[in-house]
Amino acid sequence: MLKKSLVAVAILAILVGFFFYEKEPSFMDFQRQGPSTLTYFFQNEIPSENLPDPYISSLYRPGDPLYQPILDFQNGRKYLAIPKLKELSEAGNIDAMFWYAHNRMTQSIKTRYEGYNWFEKSAKLGNPYSALMLDADSYYCKSYFPSLCSKEWGNLAQESFKKRAAAGDIRAKYYLERPTKFVRGEDFKKWVALVEESAKQNYFVPAMEMLKRFEDSKALTPSQKDDLLHIYRYLAKHNYVLGYDYLYVHSGYKDIFEKAIELGSGIQLKVSSRRCGNEFSELNENLKIECLARAYALEEIFNDDMWAVIPKPTDNLTISAAHKAAKELIDSMTPTIYIDEMHIDGGL
Repeated sequence: MLKKSLVAVAILAILVGFFFYEKEPSFMDFQRQGPSTLTYFFQNEIPSENLPDPYISSLYRPGDPLYQPILDFQNGRKYLAIPKLKELSEAGNIDAMFWYAHNRMTQSIKTRYEGYNWFEKSAKLGNPYSALMLDADSYYCKSYFPSLCSKEWGNLAQESFKKRAAAGDIRAKYYLERPTKFVRGEDFKKWVALVEESAKQNYFVPAMEMLKRFEDSKALTPSQKDDLLHIYRYLAKHNYVLGYDYLYVHSGYKDIFEKAIELGSGIQLKVSSRRCGNEFSELNENLKIECLARAYALEEIFNDDMWAVIPKPTDNLTISAAHKAAKELIDSMTPTIYIDEMHIDGGL
């Protein structure tokens, strides 16, 4: 009888323990709290003016060997980017090798294995992004040269990331330590810590990756949406183009930011050109020249055009004035780099 009583007491104790046990918050529990979990972006007032250094959040800046070729790559002017990347690759620049290899891989079936060879060379010289491209789990490797993929390349990537991170490379640290599973609360807290550490060094790709998870949520409250916009405004004032582009999206595709165009937003330059083109016949002569200048700048910088919407001039005086205005517009720009090896097309 005593034995049965002890068993009953033990079972009761277990049930009481379960009742009072407070489960550790999961990854999704933290995510449901919304963007305010990124407390770093709410600790200080958003500056009223953009930071004075236009390249503070840019992957490269003028004077860096890769600035112009990666800018041309980003802007769809690969006919300018690839010869320079080839030249830098042949001179031993292992970061240029990644971008040149990607072009060779995707250019045609005849050049894809040339791309593999450049990835391999770059990876062996210490480029973790090139090594990842050859990993057995790589979408690109499985798509372009599946028989050559290997887990060994993934292991080499981790070792290369460790070396770069130890030397102070915040991008390498982020991609080395970023959680790959979204289950435990600890994973979420680790990700937040990495995002905030990166933001302190004005590297905002991690923030955009996390904000994308909030963007995809169907359950954001009005307050959480305000928090989301707060962070985009923070990024924009720190001269990060994608911050402006997401503010444009959240405005219902209405708000155009001249600063975004100055920093190199092709999206907003194109929209601005389309809008003036739609009302071109109603514009005075000065505004027509300004509209044409935007179209010429779009053509020059992004290898794109709006001539289906904007009437292309035929008289020499108008052409000359529009080209002059376009040059002034281009010269006023300080275009930034927002793509990286993990977001080749700029998608975040």
